[in-house]
Amino acid sequence: MVARRQIGYVLSALGGIVSGGASIFEVLHVLSTLNSTVFYEISLTSPQKMFVSLCLFFGLFSATLGIAGAYVLRRGYSKVAAFIAIAATIFAVLALFTPTAFRFDYASFFLVGALFGVALLLSSIVISLAIPSTQTLKGRMLTSLEAATIAMFSALYALMIVFTYQIYPIPSPTGGYLQFGDFVVFTAALLFGAKVGGVTGAIGAIVADFYFGYPRWYVSIIAHGLEGAIPGLTKKSHPAVQITALAIGGFLMASTYFFVNIFIKGYPVAVLSYVQDLFGQAGISIVIGFIVARVARRTLPQSR
Repeated sequence: MVARRQIGYVLSALGGIVSGGASIFEVLHVLSTLNSTVFYEISLTSPQKMFVSLCLFFGLFSATLGIAGAYVLRRGYSKVAAFIAIAATIFAVLALFTPTAFRFDYASFFLVGALFGVALLLSSIVISLAIPSTQTLKGRMLTSLEAATIAMFSALYALMIVFTYQIYPIPSPTGGYLQFGDFVVFTAALLFGAKVGGVTGAIGAIVADFYFGYPRWYVSIIAHGLEGAIPGLTKKSHPAVQITALAIGGFLMASTYFFVNIFIKGYPVAVLSYVQDLFGQAGISIVIGFIVARVARRTLPQSR
């Protein structure tokens, strides 16, 4: 059974990675047909930007879920791993059909890679379902307190983004504006853990994106979800560990947008935005969020 479990989590991780890699290759293929390259500034139409970001999102989200499923399976949560792998497969299939939806040609490597990735993920699902779980989830996914906390912090995060954009707009090289509301996500993560931090980051960012009519809102799910989830894992850790986790979360947020911007705006413009997001938005938010969380933890006994 141990051998089957090992095969299962290898297939899950590999399937997600292959699907994500195939999506990147397809985007590069489409850009080449448009006589564009990521090494220079890129000018795309709105539908072309939508295709690039969607194809990358579906592929990379499939990769993220595939790796997460592998980790969960390795921990002994077989049925949960199967559910995550099913979600990863769905996003891999969505990536597979994205070029057709936008009337772009398939690259042969993309078609083979995407199908191979789906096959690996499906194999992982079969193995996960056949293996008895050695660990089971206890309690509900979210308690009433956690749900209420997420709603409060998500609303506050969205309001901080809107406030920053409308009162103190700082233009970004890739469009939009720089904001420092991410400290709300970091505060929620350090006080209430990974679930609250991750969901707060995703929901709050999406609400703000909808308010401003930002068409590529789905990128925020990965960017700000990871930004909140990673620091939340260190809720009860030493301050030095928390600061490290905050830095990793901010780095992943900025890097997610940087990666997508490379294929939409080109490397030169993406680098300028990356520096601003990493050292401006993430850096300042980390300092504020850490201080607020420390003060709140000393003031509010229930947050300890």
